[in-house]
Amino acid sequence: MQRIYICLTLLTFLLCTLLPASINAQEASKVSFGSFYSSFGFGAPVDINSPNTSGIGLSGVSTYLGYSPNISNPAQWGLLGFTQGTLSAGLIRFDATDNFSSATNSQFSIDQFQLVVPVVRNRLGVSVSFTPMYRSDFRQRDEGSFNPLPDTPELGNDVDFLISTIGSGGVNRFEAGIGYRLFDNVSVGYGFSVNLLTLNNNVISDFSDQQFRVTQYNRDTDGSSIGHRFGLYAYKSQLFSSRDQISLGATITLPTTIEADRSISSFRIINNQRVLLRLNQDDSDRGGTVKLPLEFNTGLTYNFNYTTNIVAELLVQRWDEAEYSFNSNQQGYFKNRVRTGLGFQYHPYRSESQGGFFTNFKYSVGATYDNGHLSIQEQDIETIFFNAGLGLMSWRSSSSVDLSFHYGIRGTESSNLVKENIWGFTLSLNLAEYMFVRQRFQ
Repeated sequence: MQRIYICLTLLTFLLCTLLPASINAQEASKVSFGSFYSSFGFGAPVDINSPNTSGIGLSGVSTYLGYSPNISNPAQWGLLGFTQGTLSAGLIRFDATDNFSSATNSQFSIDQFQLVVPVVRNRLGVSVSFTPMYRSDFRQRDEGSFNPLPDTPELGNDVDFLISTIGSGGVNRFEAGIGYRLFDNVSVGYGFSVNLLTLNNNVISDFSDQQFRVTQYNRDTDGSSIGHRFGLYAYKSQLFSSRDQISLGATITLPTTIEADRSISSFRIINNQRVLLRLNQDDSDRGGTVKLPLEFNTGLTYNFNYTTNIVAELLVQRWDEAEYSFNSNQQGYFKNRVRTGLGFQYHPYRSESQGGFFTNFKYSVGATYDNGHLSIQEQDIETIFFNAGLGLMSWRSSSSVDLSFHYGIRGTESSNLVKENIWGFTLSLNLAEYMFVRQRFQ
């Protein structure tokens, strides 16, 4: 069993280090991109799932597991008896189609990092973490033509143009927080965060007439804000039987406003030297407002016994109050987002009776429905995800490795929009060890 855990840990390292190099080697002339719909506003929201519940596609706001850290609910940080840490990475493939063409994009990313340390065991704990909240990774092509002499069209031919935009960035959250157990079965938590906005757009314009020079410039948007998140977790045991338990979790993330700055720059050859020019340095409208939406997340977990549980969650984001003043047209697409999901988990290794090889794993399946945060041409950009997960516990400690698989369908080809088939997996390495404790025997 220990050999298997070591092999999976080594596999985690190889995937996190060698997989990006493999992708670049196979597609040396291409850049990896994510969802087309991440090009709107400040990016598409990222679903933040705890490693324990990634296999069911849910955040785990109401699901507590003593040997795997929970990044979704600050209230659970006060329940821990030993130090925990996690690192998650994922690979997602987007197969996008519209009425005219199709494209395939791949995206590899570090999804989250978290370290939770108990200050007072099973009473008070602190957490530090990094998570992407909104992600903007896209490639967009706009084609058309114009007449350089509109007043005398008979004197000139139409000029075709191609504008290619490559976007990256989003909003990342660096959070430090505390969880405290108020009573035996009730705990609360708070997270203080710094939200960093970074949007990078590289724009290249090409023309069919050589008298129009190819132009290239960068449009960068940066800013930061302070965020606040509150959590609640409560449970009740022996509800219908001697081994069952029901738990409720809820978090609220307050809206926050980022006062952002947009710069437009381009390189030019001046006196045989390549010089960076700030094109809008003196413009009065280079500043703008980006307001992140209010988020409410709640869930209910019912443990039938030590080995089996079912999870239901509801997430609401108030995108009708979000702002993106740099593009009022895109802001007009924002709408309130509602995401629901249901998952089932089976933990045979917790059973008192010893089983075969397959009882050393934990199994998860789940499905989610998301009505989307965008409504374009009266079409909601909906997403349906199907999820499955496999986890392995360490033989000598409470550490684990979790692997989850996801398949989803997003958008529609109606109204000249884009439909995406999404394939992906996430790999999490979870360390749970006693630290800062002096051993009685060496």
